[in-house]
Amino acid sequence: MSFRLPRGMRDIEDKEYIRIEKIRSAFNETCKLFGFKMFMPSPIEMLETLEVKSGSGIKDEIYHFKDKKERNLGLRFDLTVGTTRHIAGKKDLRRPFRVGTFGDMFRYDEPQKGRYRWFHQWNAEIYHTSGESEEWVIELLNFTTSLLNKIGINNFKIKLGNIEIAEEFVSRLLYEQNVDSFRSSENKVQQVTATLRLLDKIGKKSEKQIIDEAIEIGLKKEKAEMLIRFGNIKSNDIEKIKQEVKIIFKESGIMVDEKNKGQNMESFLENFISSRLGKGKFNLTKDMENLEYDLGLVRGMDYYDGFVFEIVDLNNKDIGSIAGGGEYSRLLESFSGPPNLSAIGIAGGVERMMESISKHDEKEKLVIVIDDEEIEGEHTNDNAQALIKKLRNNNVPTTFLVANDFRKHIKFAEANNATIVIIAGKKELVDGKYRVKDLKTGKEELVKKESLINFIKELI
Repeated sequence: MSFRLPRGMRDIEDKEYIRIEKIRSAFNETCKLFGFKMFMPSPIEMLETLEVKSGSGIKDEIYHFKDKKERNLGLRFDLTVGTTRHIAGKKDLRRPFRVGTFGDMFRYDEPQKGRYRWFHQWNAEIYHTSGESEEWVIELLNFTTSLLNKIGINNFKIKLGNIEIAEEFVSRLLYEQNVDSFRSSENKVQQVTATLRLLDKIGKKSEKQIIDEAIEIGLKKEKAEMLIRFGNIKSNDIEKIKQEVKIIFKESGIMVDEKNKGQNMESFLENFISSRLGKGKFNLTKDMENLEYDLGLVRGMDYYDGFVFEIVDLNNKDIGSIAGGGEYSRLLESFSGPPNLSAIGIAGGVERMMESISKHDEKEKLVIVIDDEEIEGEHTNDNAQALIKKLRNNNVPTTFLVANDFRKHIKFAEANNATIVIIAGKKELVDGKYRVKDLKTGKEELVKKESLINFIKELI
């Protein structure tokens, strides 16, 4: 009989567990610092609840089952659905309401590096009155920056886009109309959505692949090339963004629709893009030096309807984005939330972040006391145990070894990422001192008993 685990699952051993807890601890500290209330949604939802966010097709991507009463249930695949379901039921919600969640998810995806079928996520959500999104974008990105810095991920880029700008461009590219003018036409809306999904693939696929796929969904080659140019517009300068969009609109012959015919193209674009990437009240790129506007960034089109963003670790680009999110009101509407309520949230993949922090793991702040000799036939264990108790009472993480082979135990300490080894042996105790070895530097020193605690605290 084979006792192997199901595909995409794994047991979490010590080092991985410690990294998860490091991220959890940093997340909890950041929530407290930014005034986010802690919350944990149920791990099991009614299947119809999970389908609200992503449609009935989500069944192919998640774990779902019937319970003993034949009810259709599913394991959560993210934290946003359960949190939003809960918040939408609070008709007297005080706004803004900030909430942080951390837990494990289940998704029946193809396993890959940094992605398992059982994985962990952190979420930060801000529920606010519609029309106040810009200041909450900054707050959420400041939250994320603070969290990443606590964890030790310092070289990252924030990519910021806006679904409305992408929709506006694609609808005019296809039909020379504002997307709102044909919302009732299912075929046109579907083609806009298909083109937006293609926009999101720019940079991930070759230009030839993008053009071939564009032709398959009904775009002419010239328009596919314009789509690629639009998707490659990236800058931390909003004025440069606006100028490049104007050039593309002009060269492609895109016109403003009839209801805006009294407004020239330049002023229309100026107002439209400015209102969605920054109204002047806040300067996003000034506040965020590592922020880049990316017009090709399109994600979560089923419910995102404004700002969208992704965080990329520049020291570990192969792993993809380590966090992402956006602005949404449609999901709240689906849950019959209070009127005029919107939300913005970000989620981080814990396992993906662990791939980054594992590259610069620090030694654990662990002291190992080694009792390596006997005094007059009596083991020095009592002395060592008293020392261990004293260290632990002073909040110094400590463990204990009896050394038959001293060199092997030093190797054991190093393998367990210990920071310091204290030798409590015959020679040392006779002199009223302990021999302390700093495993980070390899330096050894004899330390008086009465000075030991302060000496150890300084080292760790």
